[in-house]
Formats: sequence, C-alpha cells, structure tokens
Amino acid sequence: MSQANDPNDNYESDGSSALKSAAATAGKAAAKKAGQQVAKKAAQKAGTAAASQIGWPIILGVAAVVILFIGIAVSVFFLLASSAEQETKTQTGGLWGGDISELGQNEIPSVFIPVYQAAQEAYGVPWNLLAAHHRVETHFSTIEPMISPVGALGHMQFMPCTWVGWGHPTCLGIGAGNISDSDLSDPKVIEKYGGYGVDANNDGKADPFDIEDAIFSAASYLAANGAADGNLREAIFAYNRADWYVEKVLGFADSYVDGYVAVDGTEGLSGVEVADIGRQWIGNSEYVFGGGRNQSDIAAGRFDCSSFVHWAFDQVGVNLGSLTSTTTDTLKNLGKTISLKEAKPGDLVFFNTYKDDGHVGIYIGDGKFIGAQTSKGVAIEDMTSGYWKDTFNGRVKRL
Repeated sequence: MSQANDPNDNYESDGSSALKSAAATAGKAAAKKAGQQVAKKAAQKAGTAAASQIGWPIILGVAAVVILFIGIAVSVFFLLASSAEQETKTQTGGLWGGDISELGQNEIPSVFIPVYQAAQEAYGVPWNLLAAHHRVETHFSTIEPMISPVGALGHMQFMPCTWVGWGHPTCLGIGAGNISDSDLSDPKVIEKYGGYGVDANNDGKADPFDIEDAIFSAASYLAANGAADGNLREAIFAYNRADWYVEKVLGFADSYVDGYVAVDGTEGLSGVEVADIGRQWIGNSEYVFGGGRNQSDIAAGRFDCSSFVHWAFDQVGVNLGSLTSTTTDTLKNLGKTISLKEAKPGDLVFFNTYKDDGHVGIYIGDGKFIGAQTSKGVAIEDMTSGYWKDTFNGRVKRL
C-alpha cells in the first residue's frame, strides 16, 4: 500500500481557505435565519389581513390543496433521489460482491472468504475487491516478511501513519513514522490521531498483522475513499496511487465472482490466471526490446515478449528462471511440447519473426494469444489469420 498523501492537505492553518469557507458558511446561515424570521413575521401579518377579507373557510381549503401538492412533490423528490443513488452505484467499473467464481474458489484460500464477507457487511465494500487487494498486496499473506521496503505493514500492507493516523506527531513523507508497537495497535491512539486501524475481533488491539483487523481496516479505508458508494477506481487509486495498480486490482476483483467480464470491455477472460493477468497492461504498456528486466520497467509497463511472459508466470508463483537472462530461446526449452489442437489457456506459443522462435506469447483460447508486441505493447492477437497465422511455427509448450 502506498498512501503517500501529503498530510498537510488535510490540516489547514489559521486564516486558511477552509476557515474562510467555514466563516462564509456561518455568515450565510445567520443571514438565512434572519431572513426567515423577517419573512415569517411578514407572512403572519399578511395572513391576518387576508383572513379578515376572504374568510377562514376559503383559506383552509386553499391550504389543504397546497399541503397535498407539497406531499406529492416531496414523495417524488425522494423517489428520484433513491433512483439516482442506485444508478450511481451500478454505473461504475468492476463488479460488486457476488457468488465466488470457479477461479476464485481455486485461488483464494477458503479461510479468508468469511472475513471478506463480514467486512463487506460492515462497510459496504465488495468482498471480491478486498480479496483482490489481499492478492495484490501479499499474495494472500504468503510473502515473508510482511513488511515492505518502504515500511508498509501486515496482511494488507498499510503504512503506519495511515493505520494510526496522519495526526501522529512523527508522521511525515511517505508515512513510515516512528510509532511504537504499543501505539500502533492501540485503538485509543488510533482514534486520537484519526487512523484507519480497526479492532475487528474485539481483542483490545488493532493489529495490522492480525488478518481480521487488517481486512476490516482495508474495508474501512476503501469505504472512506468511495468504494462503498461504487467509486471503485477512486478508492483503489487512493490505496496505491498508480494506474497500473488500479487495473490489476480490478482485474482480480472481476475474476473472483460469477458472471465476471474483463475490465474496460476487453474480451472475456479465460478463467486461467496466468492467461488473464496480463490484461491489465492492454493499452497501458509499450514494447521495448530488452525491457521488463528491472522493477522500474515493470512498474511502467515496458516489456519485450519474453519478459512479459516471465512477469505473468511470476505473478502466479511460477519461476521461469532469472529475469535478466530469460529469452525466447530459454523459454522454448521449458515444459512439455504439445500440439496446437491440444493447447489450453496458459500454454506458450512461438512465432518465427526476426528469427526462429523470435516471438512468444501466452495462449488464451479460441486461437488467440496475449503477448507484448512491437507495435502495440501488451495486446491480444489472433493466430487464425494474417501475420500471426503466417509466422506461428507450431511450437506450443505447457509449463
């Protein structure tokens, strides 16, 4: 998690625009109240005069009609407001929590599912979004140690200052702070400094290394940043301010529920993680010969064909050898050779481009593959016609 927000954005000093705005608001409220009092007296005076000239029966009849119309208008207003809110919640990217997909059942450790669902119930954040963050941050708590190089902590990788609160006197910069273990897990300290750490299991501690506390805290943070209102992209971006991170989390979130579709209208997912995970780079990457062999390139989406394949398999825990020395020539010697007729999503397919086996991609089914191409960056291509049909050399490898 990379909540490197400038805390000063949230703390205004005396004479700031926030205080000026508050003063202006208070002045408007006072003026409005005074105006209402004047209007009320004028109305009372006018009403008395009218009553004496027109007569009370007519006035009461007119009043009843006015009240009826006001009641109808109020009902229509609330109905439209409710519809607008529902429409807002359904017109956002990603899917809301639903039944777990086959891919989700195969990938997500079952012990975590009830925790995600309980956090969804508490905060209104889709359980599959929480699962996706968990997958991206710590690969479902399998990394060791669960402390990042910049100091993010626990199952969901919170920066200490986001956990305890940016109001803590040691919180500057990226938010590592200088916070003791006792303060880090003390709900009273967290409440004092406005943090997001949650004591989900009521054991008296809000511990980022406790799975329930961590997931509920992530739900709290995402809800506060709009996820509970359907603003998924904004909430994910607040969690880690990188576009590639948003696409990666949404990709996993979509794939974990039944009826999922690919984000942003790309073709349907295959249901095999290694064949689908690279879709986050479509339209968001570039081909660089020799690229993708350091973290800077990877973070920016700069790949060549073999480094992209290495990255995709690494995301699912499959090591294809040293990143710096991986090429199409090393990849073609791995795994088992099969025919194209037997090919399944996740198999490697090879092409004779500038040389024999000069290009490699990951088969996704229906005669298509995903790979890093020179003209497009990461993209899905059709092997059944045109250039890729002509250059496909028949080599298919299952790793």
